[in-house]
Amino acid sequence: MEEHKLRAVRHLLRRDSKLTLGGLVAAMETVADEPEDAYMNLGDEWRGEENRGKFLEMMITDGCFLLEVMRMAIGGKGSIPKDYEHGDPVFSWHGIQHIGPFVQRDMLLVENQLPLRLLEKIVAVEEGTSPSAASINSMVLKFLEREDAPEGTGLGLHPLDIYRTSRLKGTSQVKNNGKGLQRGVNMTSAPMEVGIFRSQKVVPRSAWKLSEAGIRFLPSKTGCLDDIQLDNGRLYMPKVHMDDSTAYRIHNMMAFEAMHIRTGNDVTAYVLFVKDLISSADDVRLLGRKGILEHDLADDDDAVVRLFNSLTRDVSKNWESHLCRVRDAVEHHYTSNHLRVILYESWSHLKSKYFRNPWSLLALATAILLVVGDIVQAVYAVISYDPNEGKPKIH
Repeated sequence: MEEHKLRAVRHLLRRDSKLTLGGLVAAMETVADEPEDAYMNLGDEWRGEENRGKFLEMMITDGCFLLEVMRMAIGGKGSIPKDYEHGDPVFSWHGIQHIGPFVQRDMLLVENQLPLRLLEKIVAVEEGTSPSAASINSMVLKFLEREDAPEGTGLGLHPLDIYRTSRLKGTSQVKNNGKGLQRGVNMTSAPMEVGIFRSQKVVPRSAWKLSEAGIRFLPSKTGCLDDIQLDNGRLYMPKVHMDDSTAYRIHNMMAFEAMHIRTGNDVTAYVLFVKDLISSADDVRLLGRKGILEHDLADDDDAVVRLFNSLTRDVSKNWESHLCRVRDAVEHHYTSNHLRVILYESWSHLKSKYFRNPWSLLALATAILLVVGDIVQAVYAVISYDPNEGKPKIH
């Protein structure tokens, strides 16, 4: 793959006379310290002033390669530059269709994050002016098949950060204060120091249990993972489609939340919330019928249960999020409708035991008719009884 990355650099330089290797190196020098911290397990051969040249070369090749792939994938078949051969194994429409999913997966690995400041610098040298944060964010999100981030969102730290931002309704924003990237926290969404949002320890209630208590599941208006609320017995949840890529996407977002201070834990809270809802395949089918949870996993509905169990393994439930308040409200609704739950469970037991086949139903109906007949006969006997009948008459 390194050979193809170098080819991307050469083609970019040939295609645009304003773009020079010296200009790229000078631009990378201004942000070299930030990417160095972003590469996990970066060996000593890449660090330090004596190895700065090698490291800058690696940043430039990675950034140019990613820009080429994203632009071709977003632009479609007609966007392939003419300087690539029609049968190019990577930089052709055929090649992009095959390599695109692998690049997407690589972009979202928490240990392999390329700072978006790096892409911003390359585009600035290429165009002669600094691009807007929205344009860089939008390009990355389109390639990752996501909608744009909320309006006013600053430049993302890296692809995983801006991807996570696009999956949330109320999220902390990224800002550049001139001294590097820091995260500005939106205190309305994920206040990390305020313990009031910490959920009380409650027994997990499955979707079926909550349905028995009268809670109705409805899809929310957005697909944001944190767009969950309980309103008058109606639990609104985002419509989520799960496939083979879901596990690594969610897992890396959760890892990013665990590693990055003051980011919030909204994705982790969502996963824990849903995990408590789906304890069996029946819960998955219920949420599927309500238009909340769809999947095309290779196995069956049990695969969704196993997926969430694996995502939450060794994850602390001592989390803080607005979903804690929703969870507490759901628990209050459940305990307030305990009588209804008992009646519903009795009815469910009756259906499962006697209504499974016509013979059981016929036997139950016959027994009910016999009991009703005995009751009617007893009532008729009491009504027709005359206490004066049989008494001797006195003259």
